[in-house]
Amino acid sequence: MMYKLPNSLRPALAAPFGPIHDSGEAVRKVQGRIVIAVGDVVTQTFLDGAVLPKLMVVDGVTQRGAVVEGALQNLPTHGVRRVTVENPPASITQQLIAAIDSGIKGKGSTLIVVKGEEDLAALPAMMIAPEGAAVCYGQPDRGVVIVIITPEVRRRATEILNQMDVK
Repeated sequence: MMYKLPNSLRPALAAPFGPIHDSGEAVRKVQGRIVIAVGDVVTQTFLDGAVLPKLMVVDGVTQRGAVVEGALQNLPTHGVRRVTVENPPASITQQLIAAIDSGIKGKGSTLIVVKGEEDLAALPAMMIAPEGAAVCYGQPDRGVVIVIITPEVRRRATEILNQMDVK
């Protein structure tokens, strides 16, 4: 089973779920929180700022096509669990959801390498992350969106997921 994004939901997802910050600001704003980073550039931003996210979801590509060269520098070579999942563009697979769930609930940090696209991974992350955690993703050409998890955020993410097509 997988969730597919219908065109009708694209405008709802284009609007950021939270405030947009530049890199330095984003690193400061998440201090003391559980951090979930979705996207190669956002993940690298936190690693460069000496913040090791609890969960990192990457696909090796930025802004729909540009391959990230030398991605994930400063990633510790030990103590980070690596998981590879399949996730086609504009979709959320059960495999991705399960990897996000075990990464958030497991010990240490987890890097999820997505074969396909990780653009929608922030939605299940917002549903699974504990209250007060920071789910961070990139807003193309604008910066890092930081969403602090509250019951309202979880409800909104669940609502959007429930409107997606199930295949």
